[in-house]
Amino acid sequence: MKGIIHNLNGSIQILSMQMELLQRMLANEGEKIQPNIQEQMEQCLEQIDKFKATVELLMQKGIHEDQDTSQMIQLNDLLEEEISLLRNNLFFKHQVRVKKMFSFPLPPLKGYYVDFSQGLFNLIQNALEAMEHSSRKELILMTEKKDKAVMVTIKDSGCGFTEDVKPHLFQPFFTNKGGKHSGLGLFIAREILGRYGASFNYSSQKGETIFAVSFPLGPKKIPGQ
Repeated sequence: MKGIIHNLNGSIQILSMQMELLQRMLANEGEKIQPNIQEQMEQCLEQIDKFKATVELLMQKGIHEDQDTSQMIQLNDLLEEEISLLRNNLFFKHQVRVKKMFSFPLPPLKGYYVDFSQGLFNLIQNALEAMEHSSRKELILMTEKKDKAVMVTIKDSGCGFTEDVKPHLFQPFFTNKGGKHSGLGLFIAREILGRYGASFNYSSQKGETIFAVSFPLGPKKIPGQ
């Protein structure tokens, strides 16, 4: 992954330099640049800057993923990173309203960053998929310390699920969102996070679905160790 990101970063730097050089060349011609051309060039440079920011976030994420030992993980920071990466998703960026209700300070959890990242991302992605056809699209992320556990709660204003669906939510390949979805997100999330003793609570009613994941605090066996 590091090699791919490095190559992408190199290509972006070259493209950025070429665009800036083109701007200077046009300015040196002594002719006024047409407004529509200037606007298009500025849009290109803006997109390049966004691409740079995305690559930087991927590089940060790649640092975590390459670590082969467990570490202390701050869930508030991890969730912020996941949301930052999602801002490059046009549906998320332009249609979804995000509300964060993070508790501070939050006790850290010990484990592999990639596990918590993948597991929680799958839960967030599940919430986004549920809101694809909803008139109101609101995603709420909450963290809190509760008794001897740290809890992450994800709420969405999507299609929800009925009581008869509830027993099948974490089955592989099961989905109530249509054929284009794999039905693996919740299954993988529970498989990964369950290794850390995570327990899941979930409920749904019209216009609101809640998934709450509780991670126990204190000594525990880390997967792979």
